[in-house]
Amino acid sequence: MKQCQIYNNSLRFSRATYGTLLLIAFFIHSQWLVLAVAVLTVLGALSLKLNIPYQIHVLIFKRKSELISKESGELNFVAGATGLLLFIGWLFLYFGKFVNFAWIYILVVTMMIFLACFIGFCVATLMYVFLKRLFNKTSV
Repeated sequence: MKQCQIYNNSLRFSRATYGTLLLIAFFIHSQWLVLAVAVLTVLGALSLKLNIPYQIHVLIFKRKSELISKESGELNFVAGATGLLLFIGWLFLYFGKFVNFAWIYILVVTMMIFLACFIGFCVATLMYVFLKRLFNKTSV
């Protein structure tokens, strides 16, 4: 897959920003803030140039950040999966179905974002690696 150079600290900052916004949305019960974060995350999946918190951090702290190589497919999958999970949670909130479950679900997604940000363990990356190996074995 195609490798790309990213700033690791900027990626962590964008995840921390999304996690913080979701935590605020949880505490104030703002379904529209959940939708905004879902849309921002999906935009980041389409292109790293559309990941607004990442671009702001790169603009301010470019000299202090280290470049690392990552697969562009992995980054897109992680952001897309996060956006999809948030959008599903927003749909539950919007239609008023299982509202308490939806807020707990959004809180769990938020905790997974913080886990990826602060600890470096990303469940979506693990899924990506597993699915990539699974599909590479079947295509051979």
